[in-house]
Amino acid sequence: DDIDAGEVINQATATGVAPDQSTVTDLSGSTTTTDDETITELCQDSKIAITKEATYSPGTDCSQPGEIINYKFEVFNTGNVTLTDIVVDDPLLGGVIPGPAAGDDDNDGELDVTETWLYVADYTITQDDIDLGEVMNQATATGVDPNQMTVSDLSGTTVTTDDPTVTTLCQEFDIAIVKEAMYDDGGNCSQPGEVIEYTFTVSSEGNVTLFDIVVDDPLLGGVIPGPDSGDTDGDNELDVDETWVYTATYTITQGDIDAGEVVNQATVTALTLDQTPLTDLSGSTTTTDDPTITTLCQDASIALIKVGALIDENMNGCTDLGEKIEYSFEVINNGNLPLTNVTVVDPLVAVVGGPITLEPGESDTTSFTAEYEVTQDDIDAGVVINQAIAEGTTPDGSIVDDLSDDNSPLEDDPTITELCQDPMLEVEKIGVFDDNNGNGNTEVGETISYTFKVTNTGSVTLYDIMIEDPLPGIVIEGGPIEVLEPGEFDDTTFTATYTITQEDIDRGFVENQATATGYDINGDPVIDLSDDPNDPTDIDLEGDDEPDDPTIVVLPIVLEEPPFEIFNGITPDGDGLNDFFRVVGIELYPNNNMKIFNRWGVLVWETDGYGGTS
Repeated sequence: DDIDAGEVINQATATGVAPDQSTVTDLSGSTTTTDDETITELCQDSKIAITKEATYSPGTDCSQPGEIINYKFEVFNTGNVTLTDIVVDDPLLGGVIPGPAAGDDDNDGELDVTETWLYVADYTITQDDIDLGEVMNQATATGVDPNQMTVSDLSGTTVTTDDPTVTTLCQEFDIAIVKEAMYDDGGNCSQPGEVIEYTFTVSSEGNVTLFDIVVDDPLLGGVIPGPDSGDTDGDNELDVDETWVYTATYTITQGDIDAGEVVNQATVTALTLDQTPLTDLSGSTTTTDDPTITTLCQDASIALIKVGALIDENMNGCTDLGEKIEYSFEVINNGNLPLTNVTVVDPLVAVVGGPITLEPGESDTTSFTAEYEVTQDDIDAGVVINQAIAEGTTPDGSIVDDLSDDNSPLEDDPTITELCQDPMLEVEKIGVFDDNNGNGNTEVGETISYTFKVTNTGSVTLYDIMIEDPLPGIVIEGGPIEVLEPGEFDDTTFTATYTITQEDIDRGFVENQATATGYDINGDPVIDLSDDPNDPTDIDLEGDDEPDDPTIVVLPIVLEEPPFEIFNGITPDGDGLNDFFRVVGIELYPNNNMKIFNRWGVLVWETDGYGGTS
């Protein structure tokens, strides 16, 4: 406190007792005649000092924006007087540093000469700091002495130095250029005048901003303008988080095609903030420097189009066995080299014509022809499918070939000639009353025997032919007919037997109709209703121009009483003889069917229940 005051002031008193016992006294002074206080001046030295220490450890990579520098400030009273109003200020860290974090032992807000106050603060690294390679800053500590004089000190590494605090940041200087080529020959092999499109992608592979970016490709005329995209902030500086894209095109020459490829490589250059030059040769990745190679098509090519036309020789509108298919061939040189010894081979037919020579782009439609005769297997399949091969020889002796297509030089589809198919089936059914007891009269339990004739009347082979008859009680035997060729018939495989009932006898006949079902090679059904060839009516129930008369077996009935007689002649001329048609006894058989035919066998009248009351 004396030193803080700058002086020590005090005064003594002397007292004594005279002989007469009186007391005498005197205040001390500088002389015997003065009573002034004694003042002892003390030396005052007002000083403050600040040290600053930075702690920084980058992550696994080199320095990155957002990483933290930790700062520690220690403030010392290096004089001999107490200081107050201590302020630590660092502009980089935003100004006044709050604190102290520790050191004010008596918590009186006064920096005693025996105390060291501690302040802490953090700083977040920016890209600009990394570009500079360091963070440099300096704090100032100020205080007020007892005489209200301000003392200050710039921070340093020690109490006696005032050097700025420099934190070195890790810098990586690297640039990369990736070059890609996009080329499409359009499927017609390389031609002069086609274009290769190049894309150059430039990136800073380090952690510093780069300047003065230049992309150069000698094949493309030198410096490539740009970038076309990527400079997101438009400052013409390649930031570490930016990827710049340049584009350029190159027109293919015949010399390139002769070489079979276009080989080129670009170079990118740049400067760092401190003017350090950087360069990189283009590659397929950021870590490679391989030239960009665009392969050009040199292959010769040949194409074959094959068309088949069916000749309907008899003009019946459908395919017949032995008719012919005429084939025409178009051979095309769709490559970029001449072809010699061009031939066409077809495993189905013998091709006539050739060999020929074709220049690039040339086609031939007349040199090659072929003819094919249709077989039954073809008609059964409904199509003739085949494919030819064209071959040619290139100047270096290699062979090029192509499978034929039906309409395009770019495809290899077989030539399919569709054949007309007319699947038809005809079944005839004949029934005979067996008269098992030989008495000439129909009795219950006697049988009717049926025979069937199945004919393939169409143009395709039929398989697995079966016969069905809905007549209750009929028993069909035989079958199936495994195969029946067109025009072939079978009249032995199927038979049937039917046992006559009383209802049949009352009716006087048995009427029924069978169905034959076969299948073509594709499994599609072919169906026909049976016809009775002995019935001249020839009703076409199916609309297929074939008769479909049910089979009717008349049952013989011998009548004793009453008499039953059919008069089968009528002359309605008014002479009183045979003017009316009459069946004697028909009224006893109301369940009947009456048919009248003219002399030519044509049905002219029919009714059921003839002779009844109605």
